[in-house]
Amino acid sequence: MIKVSAPGKIHLLGEHTVVYGKPALLSAINLRVAVNVIANPKGARQSSKSMEVKDFSLITRNDLRKIIEPIIKKVFKIKTIPPYQVKISSQIPLGSGLGSSAAISAAYIAALLSFLKIKWDLNLINELTFEAEKVFHGNPSGGDNSAVVFGGLIWFRKETPNLKTIQPISVKKNRSKNFVLIHSGKPSETTRDMIETAKPKIKSILSSQENLTKQMELALKKGDGLIEIIKKSQKNLEKIGVVGKIARKIIKEIENLGGAAKITGAGGVKKGSGMLLCYHPNLRVIKDFAKKNNLPFFNVKIGVEGLKQER
Repeated sequence: MIKVSAPGKIHLLGEHTVVYGKPALLSAINLRVAVNVIANPKGARQSSKSMEVKDFSLITRNDLRKIIEPIIKKVFKIKTIPPYQVKISSQIPLGSGLGSSAAISAAYIAALLSFLKIKWDLNLINELTFEAEKVFHGNPSGGDNSAVVFGGLIWFRKETPNLKTIQPISVKKNRSKNFVLIHSGKPSETTRDMIETAKPKIKSILSSQENLTKQMELALKKGDGLIEIIKKSQKNLEKIGVVGKIARKIIKEIENLGGAAKITGAGGVKKGSGMLLCYHPNLRVIKDFAKKNNLPFFNVKIGVEGLKQER
């Protein structure tokens, strides 16, 4: 049996503007997806609907096989793939801004290549996962797949459609657990929908978000200034219309408690806005707030290992 795992990711800053060539700070986090592939000599194909799922509901919008297999066949000029079975287990909530599609695709691609005895490295998996992300989201930046494949904390910039800057950033270990994720509810809109929603007003925040991204990198290294940076970036995201009422209410209450929070994905308006990245000098305040209001929350560690083949 072949088993490959990949982490989820968060946007510390730069979501939406990264699509338009501005920098983003992304990090792999300690919530992972694992994909197992085994040979099936009897030839019975297992559909994505029957994939085993643990911890969270993990039902993709599309048949994964119909997305992943054509990419591999085209790149490696393979006509047929021998029968196999696949099992997916995940700790990553689907469609909540944590890069679930990128993580699943990366782990699936790597596991399937290993099954086919095709040698791979992280650069190859990243390229193939980006092709899968195009199917899921239409016009992705490439940031999500880069974060989950390479892991760690990265500075990412889409220079041109075919040229991307991926620079690792080091943060002291005692600052890698400074955040909590609160789930504001799964968005009813897709990432593609929210990119279209943001487009008419995106120019108004491009420069501001770029400056805040640079400030965030320095703040992560120094350990101060994070609250104001997060607040300002969240206001920008509200300005382009990607944050719903539910999330705005949660964020305002966290600010009243002396902390800060922002969406960490494409967002959502009609219902939830996905995961909120929350910061407070005393994280117990955030956790107690979440418990009191029955909000799902996750202790999150940034800068974790990326894609890997499990033993």
